Order: sequence, then structure tokens, then C-alpha cells
Amino acid sequence: MKKRIYRIAIAIGVVLFVLIVYRLLTSKLFQKDDGEETYLVPVTTVEVITGDVRDTLFYSGDIQGEEQAIVYPVVSGTLLRYSVEEGERVRKGETLALLKRLETWEEYKPVVVESPISGIVGYNYLDVGETATIQTPVSLVVGGKGLRVTLKVADTELGLIDVGMRAEVRVSTVPDTWFDGEVSKVSPILNSDTRTAYVEVFIDERPEQVWPGMFGDVRIIIEEKSDATLIPADVILYAGNEMTDPYCFVLNGEITHKRDLELGIAEGAMVEILEGVSPGDLVIDLGKENVDEGVEVEVVVEESAS
Repeated sequence: MKKRIYRIAIAIGVVLFVLIVYRLLTSKLFQKDDGEETYLVPVTTVEVITGDVRDTLFYSGDIQGEEQAIVYPVVSGTLLRYSVEEGERVRKGETLALLKRLETWEEYKPVVVESPISGIVGYNYLDVGETATIQTPVSLVVGGKGLRVTLKVADTELGLIDVGMRAEVRVSTVPDTWFDGEVSKVSPILNSDTRTAYVEVFIDERPEQVWPGMFGDVRIIIEEKSDATLIPADVILYAGNEMTDPYCFVLNGEITHKRDLELGIAEGAMVEILEGVSPGDLVIDLGKENVDEGVEVEVVVEESAS
């Protein structure tokens, strides 16, 4: 009984093998031409699309309040008490803390530390009895409705940035959300040691998820285009060294044609094409390294570039 089952299994396997071989020999990968077999290169293609593309610069920086002041005492003393707790609102000129003077001739007259701005007390730095000099911070006060992000920009990129450019900010607590802002300041002076200058991005209204003191990622949008001609960066080949002389292969029917490309803005996986292809063209993706001008191919998959 077992031998009979074994023979049946072998017979089924032989039949399947013969069918597979027959399928391969009769497929378009092998064409008969005067008795000679011609191999067609299998490829996949993507369709050239149109869409929006942006040229951006990416930075990181500390997020601060629209108005922010670290408050110091005018004379040295030891902390008697705070008049306003952290998280409470304070008015400009209101007392933040009282210090006991260190000078003996005026030891009964306390040092009054006042807030220079209206806002919220973000941090009280001292403990009762702790000594503060004129260089010791007493409190941090944050005011205004908006937020500022200060960036250090290299000299090679500073000339690309102007006041009023659109910017976007995100924080690690909500990494998938970008908050709208704009470039509010561009320093005209470079640090001679670091060759960087300060650029400030401003957000009009503080989002609920963002607080002063956080670290933020910022992208400044240098240029935006709508209805740009786009292809995936992966379909581009380069004839020269260091990614120069870009080109691709476009399919016309089943025949390949080489197209030299002029590249524009690159964003993510997509690249803007200024010259070389048009929306709706089919560009060879997988298999592009195995073809040349005027080669007949077999398309395995056609996809959209989006």
C-alpha cells in the first residue's frame, strides 16, 4: 500500500515539473525568432506623477516662552520666602521673593525681588535659607501667548533663510504632529568660533502639548511647489561619479528609451524632475540596471509612484 502511494506521489511530481517547464518555455521571456530563443528582461515600472514638493532645512533647538526672564536679586541675601509659587501667575512689578540682607547695617530691611514681566512662574531656584548673590537666579518667569525656538545655523545655510519664511516645529511627546510657525529673527552676526548664527522661529499660539523648556525639531521651508513632476529617487541612475549626470529608462510599449534628467527639489523618497520625463510616463524601476537603449522587456508589475 505504501509503495503504491509513493508511486502516485512521484507521478504527480513529474507531471507538475513538466507543466512548469512548458509554461516557462512558452512564456514571453523566451521568444522564437528563426529558431533562436530571445530572453526578455523582466522589469517593474512606476508611473510619473504630479504633486507637492518642498525644499526644507532641518534643525533642533530649545523652546522658550514668547517673553522669558531669569530674575536675579539686586543685592546678596538669604531666602526668607517666595511670594509666588511655581505655576502661579505674576504681574510685572509684583514681588516674587524676599531675601534677608547680608549687609549688617541694613539687615532689618529685606531685599525685594520683583518680576520684570507678567506671566507664569516657571521655576523657583532657591530653598529657604539658601544664599543668593547678584549672579544667582531666583526665579524663572515665562510670559506671552506664543513660543520661540532658537536655532544655531551654519554660515553655509544662513543665506537661504529670510524673516517670514514658514517653519514647522515638533516635540518628542507628539512626534507625528508639526506645529506651524515662521522665522521671526535672523542674526546678522556669526560666531567666529562656531561659524554659526542665531535664527529664531516663532509660534503665535502655544499648543497644549508644547511647553517652554522642551527640545524641539524645526524644519524651515525654503521653497514649495505644487503640481511638480515627481518620480521615486530609486529609479534614477547616474552616469558620472558622485551622483552626476542623472538618467532613467522610460518604457514605450515594450521598448526602453534612455532619458537624461534635470533634477529639482528632493523630499523624502521623491525627486522633482525639471526635464526628461512627463506625467504619465512609465519609468523602469526594478531591472533598470539590466537594460539599455532600445531593449525589449517584459513588464512584470506596473505601479504608481505615489
